[in-house]
Amino acid sequence: MPCLVISTNIPKERVTPEVMTSFSKQFSTVIGKPEQYCMVQVIPEQLMTFGGTFDPCASCTLVSLGQLGVAENKAIAKKIYEFTEKILGVPTDRMYIQFVDKPSSEIGYKGTTFHELLGR
Repeated sequence: MPCLVISTNIPKERVTPEVMTSFSKQFSTVIGKPEQYCMVQVIPEQLMTFGGTFDPCASCTLVSLGQLGVAENKAIAKKIYEFTEKILGVPTDRMYIQFVDKPSSEIGYKGTTFHELLGR
């Protein structure tokens, strides 16, 4: 159930279906989970500044059930920064990522929670 939300000040015209498909495939690979369970949301045209300027910037939140930790977050961050810069044009020094490792009881799916679905 990994979910990546990227809020950015870039124009919505740059967030095409092809961009979203590319993000989804790359995110699935980076997080190590099947794409069918991964969600990517890009929220363009946000009123955002970073360092006092309106140059391209972003704020990301990555939520996952597991797969996160000190070493994992470093590797994941490296890849997310790379493809966010390449695909959206947001420089790596103008974006923060917040990693959120949620317990299975706090994420709902199919009318229940992952705690019940995963049996833990």
